[in-house]
Amino acid sequence: MVILFLGAWLATSAPCLAAEVKAAAGTTSLRTMSWGDKLRQSGAVGLVQLGMSAFGAIFIFERLSGLRRKHLVPAGLADRARKLWQEGRFVELEQLGETEPSTLARVIAFIAQNRTAPMTEVSEVAGDLVSRELAIHHQRAYPLGIIATLSPLLGLLGMIFGMITTFETVALAGALGDPSQLAAGISEALVTTGLGLAIAIPFLAFYHFFKYRTNGYGVMLEGEVTGLLTAWLMHRDHR
Repeated sequence: MVILFLGAWLATSAPCLAAEVKAAAGTTSLRTMSWGDKLRQSGAVGLVQLGMSAFGAIFIFERLSGLRRKHLVPAGLADRARKLWQEGRFVELEQLGETEPSTLARVIAFIAQNRTAPMTEVSEVAGDLVSRELAIHHQRAYPLGIIATLSPLLGLLGMIFGMITTFETVALAGALGDPSQLAAGISEALVTTGLGLAIAIPFLAFYHFFKYRTNGYGVMLEGEVTGLLTAWLMHRDHR
C-alpha cells in the first residue's frame, strides 16, 4: 500500500516539479547576460582597455607588414653584391641602398662608398648601422609589450572599483541584502579582469614573436655583413 501511495504521489507531483524546473530555468536564462552587455558594464576602465587594444592592433599590422625579410636581408642580395664587386661595378653598389632599399643594401652601399678606408673603421661603422636599424625594429614592437603589461593592471583596477561599489550597495541594503545582487556585482567587477587577460595574452604573444623574428633576422644580417667585409676588405688588406 505504501508503495502504491508513493507511486500515485509521484505521478501527480511530477508535472508540477517539471513546471517548477522549467520556470527556474527560464528565470536563469532571463538573468543570463550576453558578453556585449557585460562589456558595456565594464565602464570607463573597459573602454580604456578596448581603446588600447585597438591602438595596439595598428602596431601588429605594421609589424606584420614591415618586419619581413625583404626589408632587412633580401634573399640573394649578398650574392649579387659579390658579383658586382668582382666586376668592378662600384657605382651600382653605392646606389644599392636606393634601388633596393633594405638594411643589408644600405650597409653594402656604405662599404662600397668607403672601400678604400681601413677595414676596422668600415667594420665598426657597418656594425653600428646594423645595430641601429635592428633597434628601430625592436622599438616599433615595444608598444605591444606595454599594452600586454598595462591591460591586466587596468583590469585589476576596474575589479577593485567594481567590488567597492558592490559592497557599498550591499551595506546600504542592510545585512547581506539580496544575495543575487551581490553575485551580480561581483560578476560585473570581474569583467574588466577577464577583459584585461584576454587582451594581454595575444599581445604578449605577438610581442615575443616579433622580438624573436627581429633577432633571427639580425643574426642573418650580421653573418652576411661579416662575410662581405671579410671577402672584400680583409683580403685587400692582406695583399
